[in-house]
Parts: sequence; structure tokens; C-alpha cells
Amino acid sequence: MKWLLVCVPPALFLGWYDGSPLLVFALSLAAIIPLVELMGDATEHIAAKLGSTAGGLLNTTLANAPELIIGLVALSNGLGSVVKASLTGSVLVNLLVGMGIALVWGGSKYGPQRLERKKLRSNGSMLLICAFCLIVPAVFKIGTPDGTRGLSTEISVVLLCIYFVNVLVTLYTHQTIVDQHPHSEIEEAIVEPQPGWPMHTSVAVLTISAVLLGFVSESLSNSLSPTAAQLGLSNTFSGIVLLGGVGGIGEVLAALRFARAGKPSLVLSSTVGSTIQLVLMVAPLLVFAGLLLGQPMDLCFTSFEVVAIVLAVVITKELIEDGESSWFEGVLLLGMYVILAVGFFHLPDSAADSEQAPSMKQTMSLQSIP
Repeated sequence: MKWLLVCVPPALFLGWYDGSPLLVFALSLAAIIPLVELMGDATEHIAAKLGSTAGGLLNTTLANAPELIIGLVALSNGLGSVVKASLTGSVLVNLLVGMGIALVWGGSKYGPQRLERKKLRSNGSMLLICAFCLIVPAVFKIGTPDGTRGLSTEISVVLLCIYFVNVLVTLYTHQTIVDQHPHSEIEEAIVEPQPGWPMHTSVAVLTISAVLLGFVSESLSNSLSPTAAQLGLSNTFSGIVLLGGVGGIGEVLAALRFARAGKPSLVLSSTVGSTIQLVLMVAPLLVFAGLLLGQPMDLCFTSFEVVAIVLAVVITKELIEDGESSWFEGVLLLGMYVILAVGFFHLPDSAADSEQAPSMKQTMSLQSIP
């Protein structure tokens, strides 16, 4: 999909010179896709040069860099609710779309495939922890709406600590597998890839792609609200389905590539692993970025967003927990995504805004309680 790079110059030009918001939005969405793909390619080539351990760390760290860049740009423009919507959309795309397409493709080509049950249990437990970390602020907001930002900051510290421990455990486990099985799937995917780019080329491509992604994200953020109003879409739907879908395109492409190669374990790593990293690293970093930028950003997602994430986690965990995957399970995941997308389509911004910012009447009634 790198041919979509032709959309980058017009997206930037029209964004800087106040072109049609709808055209800027469409071109920016199309331009983000190849930039995300280029960042993923450059990261893989750099990781291949660094070896399995350092390369695995780099892959783990930069896997969700596009979501982080898009979120930072949107947050700097005061779109905190859209940032949270895009994070929700990325989670749904990873678990339901990325894994769904991969299971359909791999199952129809190779038939039922077996997954490592021990790894499934570990990933399933991590997914549940990630979902519960979003439930706590949402429940806390019901009784104490003014204290959610401090709570989110403290929870973010805990999430980052869990993330760093998880990275260390993952890298240690990965190195042990490579040492014991020199020709494992992991080594084939990271240690022995196809002939890659020189290191300086990979670093240059990664840097330029990240910078361009930041500029394109700026154009996308500025055109989001007028485009949503022109199309009759809510900002919540645009953030979850459009912005979240584009941000997670890298994981979807990676999952499809591994499914075509008949490597279901790597499909699991590129979808479930990316979701875990999104909650444990990207969301907390955006909370701290909101503090530095003076923009409202916390972990208090709307009720429907929390329900959607929990449903996606539970359904994904139930379908893959038996250690086998089939194309029909992929169809179920895709169907669930469509159902949730339809729900967000009918959710007006007024409902989301009323949850994000409590009314003055509610605040005064809370303050009047002795």
C-alpha cells in the first residue's frame, strides 16, 4: 500500500492552506497508511541488524509508535476525547479486525491451527488486567468526577511499571526460546528476515516517516471536527472507527502477513501483544503528555468505550483459549467489530461529552454533600 504515499504532499499542502476539510481528512487518512507501514518496515530492518534481544526490545517499544504520535498531535490540539476514542478504536481493530482477518485467511488456507496454550493463558490474563485498569477509573468517576485525573496519573505509573516488567519477561523468554530452538518461528521472523536495508537507510526512513506522520496527523486533527459535522458523523465514531482503524493498520498488515505464512503464534503476538502494549504504555504516556501540555487527558473512557473494550477482550480470550483457531472464529470476531461500530455510529457526541465532563448541577450537588 506504499503507493498511497502520493497522498502525503496534497494532504500537507491543503492542510496548511485551508483546503476543503473533507478532502484534507480523506487525503490525510490515506497518507497515514503507508507512513505507518514504512515505520513498521524500518523498525523490522533495524531490529534484524541488532539481533534477537535488542531487536525484540526495539520491536516491542516501537510497535505502537504511530498510535502514540497520532495521539500526541490530537492531544496538543485539545482533542482529549478523540484521543481516547482512537485508543479504543486501535484496541478493537487489533483484537477483532486484525486477528479476525488473520484467522479467516490462515484458517481457509491451512485449516484449523494450534496455538501455544501457555502463551495464550499468559496473554489472556494480561488482556483482562488491561481491561480492568480501564474499568476502575470509569467506576470511580461515578462517585467522584473531580478526582479522576489524579487517579489516572497514579494508575498510569502502575501500568508503566507493569509494562517494563512485561518487556523484561518477554525478552528473557524470547532469548530462552531462541537458544533452545535455533530455527524457531521467532528467529525466522526477527533474526533471519529477507535481505534488509542498510542501518543508515532504515534509521532515515524511520525518522522521516515519523516526522511526516506528525505533520499529516496535524492536518487530520484540524479537519476531523468539520468533516464529522459535514458527514453527519460524531467525533466519537470518527475517532474510534476512522482514526483508530488507521492507527492500527500496521498491526493488521503484520497479522495478515504472518497468517499467509502459516504462523499463528506470531499473529497472536502482533495483535494481542500490541493491544497489551497500547494499554500499558501508550495510554499512560498520553496521560503524562496531557499534564505537560496542559490538556485534559485521563483514563476515564466513556461507558460504551469501556464496555466495547471489555467485550472485545472477553470474546477474543474465549475464542482462542482452547488453543485452536479456525476461519469461523475469525468471522465471529469481524462480526463483533461491525456490531460495535454500528453502536458507536448511533452514539451522539452529546452522550459522550456528558460523561467526559459532569454538568455544573451534578458538581454542585456533589459539593453540597457534607
